Formats: sequence, C-alpha cells, structure tokens
Amino acid sequence: MLYRLRLSKEAQRQIEHLPGHIRQRIRQTIAELAYDPRPAAAKQMEDDLSEYYRIRIENYRVIYTINDDIVLVEIVRVMKRTPKTYTRLP
Repeated sequence: MLYRLRLSKEAQRQIEHLPGHIRQRIRQTIAELAYDPRPAAAKQMEDDLSEYYRIRIENYRVIYTINDDIVLVEIVRVMKRTPKTYTRLP
C-alpha cells in the first residue's frame, strides 16, 4: 500500500537549510517512507512519544508519525541530533 507523505512547514524549512549531501539522503529516505513507513532503520520512540518514529541519517534525525487509518506519513521534524531534537513535538 502506498502512503501519502506530508511534510510540516517546520520540516520543510529544516530540510532547505541542510548541507547538500545530507539533504539528498534525507529526501530519498522520506520518499521511501511512502512504500515502507516502518523500515528496519526506523525506531519507534518510547513513553510519551510512542506515536513518533525516528530514522537516523548520520548525525541527523527524521521524526515522523504514521496514520494507518488514512494511509499517511507526516514528517514533523528534520534536524541535527541535539537535546532539543525531541522536545515540543507537535
């Protein structure tokens, strides 16, 4: 089943400001989520953030949610791993 992809405005801005080689890898990874929203590299977050998944690409993280009912993957954040990466997720 093919999932629709939606990027938050925050994620779009963050991707635009990434270095070129990382930007390409992240865009490719996001495109692949439409075919497999739970790839082997994805980890489901724990506790209060269990609705979110994350994928590591070098020092960067792609954080997203999956809604199987409406067949949607929403990318909520793309940023370098810092203590702020996982705070205040929508």
